[in-house]
Amino acid sequence: MNNNDKQIMQQKIDFTYSQNIVKFFKETNTTILLSTYQTNKIMIIGQENDQFDIRYKEFPRPMGMCKKDGKLFAGLGHGIYQFSNYTGVAQNIEGNFDACYMPQNIHFTGDIDIHEMEYCKDQLYFINTKFSCLCIKEPDSSFKPIWKPEFISLLQPIDKCHLNGFTTRAGEPRYVTALGKTDEPLGWRANKANGGLLIDIKTNKILYEGLSMPHSPRWYNKKLYLLESGKGALSYFDFKKKKVIEIAKVPGFTRGLDIVGDFAFIGVSKVRESATFSGVEITKLPKRVSGVWIVNIKTGQIISFVEFTSGLDEVFAITVLPHKKVEMLNFDSEQSKENYMISPEDCEQIKMPETKLEQAAPHFEKGNDFFNENKKEEAIIHFKKALAVQSDYLPATFNLAICLGDLERYDEAEAILQEVIDKDASILQSYESLGFIYYKKGDLKKAEKNFKKILELDPDNEKAKNSLKILKKSKK
Repeated sequence: MNNNDKQIMQQKIDFTYSQNIVKFFKETNTTILLSTYQTNKIMIIGQENDQFDIRYKEFPRPMGMCKKDGKLFAGLGHGIYQFSNYTGVAQNIEGNFDACYMPQNIHFTGDIDIHEMEYCKDQLYFINTKFSCLCIKEPDSSFKPIWKPEFISLLQPIDKCHLNGFTTRAGEPRYVTALGKTDEPLGWRANKANGGLLIDIKTNKILYEGLSMPHSPRWYNKKLYLLESGKGALSYFDFKKKKVIEIAKVPGFTRGLDIVGDFAFIGVSKVRESATFSGVEITKLPKRVSGVWIVNIKTGQIISFVEFTSGLDEVFAITVLPHKKVEMLNFDSEQSKENYMISPEDCEQIKMPETKLEQAAPHFEKGNDFFNENKKEEAIIHFKKALAVQSDYLPATFNLAICLGDLERYDEAEAILQEVIDKDASILQSYESLGFIYYKKGDLKKAEKNFKKILELDPDNEKAKNSLKILKKSKK
């Protein structure tokens, strides 16, 4: 990551959008996921209560994404993360969600620049751009290569042809795009403006050569769509005429495509002035933008858009989900820790906490964990959560008081313990904890009074006797 990338990641992301975008989301019942490794975010874009809604989820270097039967796969950092939609969880979290994609597992691939992916034949297929090949995910290896272009001699961790786009047809892996026909390290850069390829991997034939930085082939309704990124174009390949037919142009570098109904959802990037994009047609545009453009694939008409006006220049992948409002949880989120994915056949033997004590206990345990790690502030948060569920949960009360005492917040601790004593003067641990607080404050007389109170209630209490011995030594 260069300094410019770091500065952009710290910028506030500003945006604008077309007037009809909220209506469009409502009528199509869709939500857009947008990945951008430039800012380490996956964005969730939709509407709620007739208002435009955009939320950001932090993930390591998000790149390719795909959806399949309630599952979402994403190339993040140096692995493939799988998320699954659990509607029961969506109903349990605040926010009126009708879908919640929870993290389920991670497959580590190493740093291979995962580009596009699709799920078919009970396998996840993905483009391994660094090694110039198409791979599948296998449990005992980082990746398993299943196809490479004929002009690639060896699979090496060097981006040679910039293999990037991928799609299936009739349930089989079928078409890919690459930026150049070359076996040389970074050889694609020499002819990037018009050296791009569309390849049929079933026949190993190059269907079309001379494309401008092609990305995102998609087989949809018996047509092969693709993005000619260097021209900012959405096009399709005419198999009879063996031509690429342009449908529409948008004001930026097109990368990332999903098609739902008659609409193409296109990722659009500004692309910064650099050697990577020199000589490419879109660099001549008076204004380039970034965001999501929605195009009618039948008419070529631009239907709607979301434009990022600052803080984000590059979009990587677009995935459209058939939900009104989507939540996506990080692996370290509290919701991921507190919700569980249980198969239907196991639900009968698993019972979630119902009583207040059952609901408070996990917060108490978590508080104890933080306490044992000497993270007192975090422990206090969870002890308070336990007490919010069950206000008379004494173990949480006493441990909360101890944490406050350790942080020298003596008045707060004293008030909590005195309230317990006012309600029930027979609880020995109240006096023990209160004596500890006074001892920490240096008020040995009050500490002694509380330890003696324990002996009044329990004359044989060894702990109180030891505490009084310690006080006696302290007085000397």
